[in-house]
Amino acid sequence: MEIENLFYTEPATIVNGFLTLEGQEARHAAKVMRFREGDTLHASDGLGNTYESEVTELGKNSITAKITETIHEEQPLFKKSVAFGAIKKRDRLEFAVEKAVELGAWEICIFHADHSERSKINQERLQTIALSAFKQCKRSWLPKVVFIDSLDEVMDHYEDHQPVMAYMQAEAEQPSALTQPDTLFLIGPEGGFSEREVGIAKERKAKLVTLGKYRLRAETAVLTILAQYLFT
Repeated sequence: MEIENLFYTEPATIVNGFLTLEGQEARHAAKVMRFREGDTLHASDGLGNTYESEVTELGKNSITAKITETIHEEQPLFKKSVAFGAIKKRDRLEFAVEKAVELGAWEICIFHADHSERSKINQERLQTIALSAFKQCKRSWLPKVVFIDSLDEVMDHYEDHQPVMAYMQAEAEQPSALTQPDTLFLIGPEGGFSEREVGIAKERKAKLVTLGKYRLRAETAVLTILAQYLFT
């Protein structure tokens, strides 16, 4: 299946061999991409399925298409989620989410760390950015963006994951091969993790890894740690 442009279709809209684009997805396909009846349209439901379809009906805010081919991609053997302290500057926060999707994050968690500067987060916009990156890089599984209040709650939420914390102190080791199917990468805010948070991570048997000798911005650290395991 050769895909030029990928759209997102809600799983609930796939009925009896047809799919429906709604809202912004439909408007973009009709107004910007100029789809017409009979055109071939590719869409993913974010649950591993990519559909090739033929447009059968164009409405004002929806497009219906008949599915002609379905390709299913199994879930990856190693799922890599990333949790990072909330970044105050909106453009850097959005950049981190976008690139995390492009680098294969299974799930993206944003939390308020002890050293985070509290700020209002537009959760809906961040999920929209994740969706846009998902379509741009033609992924089959749409990463969720979740919001949690503290590292303590993050560790409880991902209790079945192997935590890997980016840490600048001497005891941190170089990244090594992943050994468990579910991994949680932990990135601190601009001020780094507090001693309390490092203690929590150690209690949960987190691996402490270094990302190099230089102090990185939070969004750079998100990219760096995911890139270390890009081919895992």
